[in-house]
Amino acid sequence: MERLGECLRRYREAAGLSLSGLARKVNYSRGYLSKVETGRAPGNVQLAERCDDALGAGGVLAGLARAQLPDPRPAERAGSRDRAPGVSIGLLRQGGLDQAMSHRRPDEPLTTAGLSVSSAAAVAFMLALDEAHNALRAVARAELSPQARRDPANSALDEARVYAIRERLLVLVAAPLVSAAEAAFLRLIAVRDAVRAGARLDEAAYHQVYHPFAEALWTFRMALRVDLGQPPLTPDALGRQDWSDRERCRDCRKRDWPTT
Repeated sequence: MERLGECLRRYREAAGLSLSGLARKVNYSRGYLSKVETGRAPGNVQLAERCDDALGAGGVLAGLARAQLPDPRPAERAGSRDRAPGVSIGLLRQGGLDQAMSHRRPDEPLTTAGLSVSSAAAVAFMLALDEAHNALRAVARAELSPQARRDPANSALDEARVYAIRERLLVLVAAPLVSAAEAAFLRLIAVRDAVRAGARLDEAAYHQVYHPFAEALWTFRMALRVDLGQPPLTPDALGRQDWSDRERCRDCRKRDWPTT
């Protein structure tokens, strides 16, 4: 079977588009598209569908993307009739979730079994935000010039599928949870921008954007608990002063940095 990246490059070149031109049309970064074309990133169904539309590929790319998804485990196939309508294994896997919604074995870790479509989207977005932030930390730790940081910092959000999952969340989830999620997303964008500009992990420029993000992410988690019918937790219940992580931050304790 032809690889998605090879087919994508063939259709892009036939359309006379550069990687940058296609990136603008499908709202993915040039760096991520390059990785998909060269096989360094697997791509995903949503990207393939957008490229089908932009390149007039008639669904060929989306078909390849779906065909190249990992096969579900036998337990997943056996339980497929019992899943909530509209929730696919592909959607959960692409969102960073690693198991099916039903037929969880007793020895398997708890994931999204039994969640509604909207709750599953919110959990996927929470995990994507955390994954993207961890990738941004790696960029901030690396010895890179600001110019060399731009592509990996952008790719941190693309590869965690933050933008794609955010689109689902905006249309599936109730307003209070969307507001908390969007606040965390905007704080993550501030972290990305600071890292792109050269902020390092042990510098004030990073901590001034990281701690507001940490606080917003915890607020989103608590909003998700309420959405799932659980009482919210307080920082004190988890041995914290607040949700910002400042009191646990060694760099902040050693330096007298502004907190805003």
